[in-house]
Amino acid sequence: MTVVFRASDKSAAERLEYMRQAVAESIVPFDLRHEDETSFSCEIRTADIGVVRIVEIDAPTSEAVRTRRLIRRSDPEVCTIHLQLRGHPVVEQDDRQVQVCPGDLTFVDLSRPTRVAGAAHRQVSVMFPRALLPLSREKTRRLAGVSISGRDGTGALVGRLVRRMARKPDEFGGASATRIGAAVLDLTTAMLASQLGQEAAVPPPPRHVLLLRVQAFIEERLGDPELSPGMIAAANHISLRYLHKLFEPQSRTVAGFIRERRLERCRRDLADPGLAYIPVRAIALRWGFPDPARLNRLFKDEYGVTPGEYRRLCI
Repeated sequence: MTVVFRASDKSAAERLEYMRQAVAESIVPFDLRHEDETSFSCEIRTADIGVVRIVEIDAPTSEAVRTRRLIRRSDPEVCTIHLQLRGHPVVEQDDRQVQVCPGDLTFVDLSRPTRVAGAAHRQVSVMFPRALLPLSREKTRRLAGVSISGRDGTGALVGRLVRRMARKPDEFGGASATRIGAAVLDLTTAMLASQLGQEAAVPPPPRHVLLLRVQAFIEERLGDPELSPGMIAAANHISLRYLHKLFEPQSRTVAGFIRERRLERCRRDLADPGLAYIPVRAIALRWGFPDPARLNRLFKDEYGVTPGEYRRLCI
């Protein structure tokens, strides 16, 4: 399902703050800066396809900064590949600064300080958990803020696929979403490995592909209160023991992953002004928490405030 955030849906005085929240919900928190807040115009479209998220942004002349303070406050440990469609913004990460051109791709690690600034531009990003990229942290550090040509080689393949997914994301949903998400990550890995000068991309091990499939299965069933490790193992034709071993490198349990994703979905809904009419109890039930008291407890442990308090802060 495609989610759309438009600055034009809000009054002039509300637009910049609304889009700050939209960026935080759809990507990660950034500080958006614009000379005239009353004329701020921006649109963001997002769609989840398996474990990757497609984010298309049509931005005005502006600056978006992800500081260390924002990273400390929220770091879901995700990376993105930006495909520039229009405009020539400057992307800064670590000690690198690059001006990207239409057709270029840029790798960005959102756990590092980042700045994107320039005249009006449009881009499509593919977001994915850094843990699912089979490259070391040292290699991703070398890639951060580097521009990659989207005119030939694997860059051209990634660019064409991303454009198509952005145009008609709903075509890539349903039962095939898991495989498509895994294919996008495989192709992205090949492109990044080529950029590092490796002769061939590091192929994801079968265990890595299976983990992608399992995580996508979980994402699709977060609203089912009966979702459990036993159900997940049976549906994916693996033993419960092997399921737990899949998650060991993630430094979290299967149940912990389910809880984390459910809380994140609740948080996104609570911050959405368009869903302000839906009671917290209904949102809790929607994402697999039949007991609102349990959501209250877990939400406060994770975010420091209750669901109701968080909603009042955001809306």
